[in-house]
Amino acid sequence: MPSRTITTTAEELVSENRLRKSLTIGNEDTAIAVFIMQEEPGNTTISSTVHDHRIGPASAVALNSLLDGQKAIQGRWTIVAASGTPRISVFETEDIKR
Repeated sequence: MPSRTITTTAEELVSENRLRKSLTIGNEDTAIAVFIMQEEPGNTTISSTVHDHRIGPASAVALNSLLDGQKAIQGRWTIVAASGTPRISVFETEDIKR
């Protein structure tokens, strides 16, 4: 998945994927934090005060099924920026080759 910019409007970052084995979310911005949250399909309640993880500027969060469990890896994640339009990147792996 290529990098992209996000805004202060909450949006889906990755949809559910039962084949996902690992997920890395990087904040490429050097000044703005982003927030991520695992949410059920149809819900987008994330905000800068209601979230699962804060990813600081020039930082990343890496999740894998061995350490974080299948639900964390295979679930749907949403994202929102603290301000502006920071660039984020997403890398995910799967158990199958497409």
